[in-house]
Amino acid sequence: MGKGLVAVTKDIEEIENEAADWLARLNADRRDPGDEAAFRDWLAQSPAHAAAFEDATDVWELTGGVPRESFDIPRPRPARLSRREVMAGIAVTAVAAGTFGFWGRADAKIYETKVGETRRVVFEDNSVAMLDTDTRISVRYGEIERRVDLDRGRVNFHVAADTQRPFIVSGARETVVARQSEFDMRRDGEKISVVLIAGDAAVESGGRKTVLQTGQRLVATTGDMRLDKPSLQPLLAWQKGQAILENERLADAITEMNRYSGIKLMLGDGAIADLHVSGVYKVGDNLGFARSVARLLPLRVRQSG
Repeated sequence: MGKGLVAVTKDIEEIENEAADWLARLNADRRDPGDEAAFRDWLAQSPAHAAAFEDATDVWELTGGVPRESFDIPRPRPARLSRREVMAGIAVTAVAAGTFGFWGRADAKIYETKVGETRRVVFEDNSVAMLDTDTRISVRYGEIERRVDLDRGRVNFHVAADTQRPFIVSGARETVVARQSEFDMRRDGEKISVVLIAGDAAVESGGRKTVLQTGQRLVATTGDMRLDKPSLQPLLAWQKGQAILENERLADAITEMNRYSGIKLMLGDGAIADLHVSGVYKVGDNLGFARSVARLLPLRVRQSG
């Protein structure tokens, strides 16, 4: 196992059962005074715990309006319950409790940008998210965690310190958990990249937990995950409205530039896709980029439409 990887010691079913037990305990009519502290400790052990508790809560919310009489309430027994039985028990507990109480999760707030836009968002805890072009996130802050879902695009996060609530960002199959840090996260479909700029952060993916070092990048695709330590300047240049290309394939450079502009560039001849280009370019100015590249390689630019 590579450096920085820690094996997950519990299987998914065990974690799900623990989450179900916690949800039932925290919403019981009588709760032990030490439950909240113990729950926070359990939650902080792994992003998988927070994700499982989130899933259990979703089941509760979906079944919360079902009358109590419609459930076959299982009797207590020493044998371990199946996940289905545990989830049914959660639904009954939710109806009996009558309120969402401890979890207190508000509806998600949606923030997004159009093609060519960037946006700076300050959350209620003074954490800051800088959204890149064509980006969408949903944000839910609760008593036990600060959760963000990255639906698409790229975001730079400055995470404010909060010892009680981890800052969790999910995208595709990967989950980032941080306390006080700065990191850049990008999602292109099922591909995720996370770069730690400062502070501490860990990424959980496919049952593996990777603790990132400052300047380290994790790139995850379906069935593959790799770590490297690239130059940060090109990766963060988008925040200044720039694209810094370092010996980039022309086809890849065009794909990146097209993210920022309604004017789309296309290769008229596939044979030039593997030509390489370098330089600093203004994002959103595809015509300027095309003309500059045409002078360097040299190529011809033809405008249509």
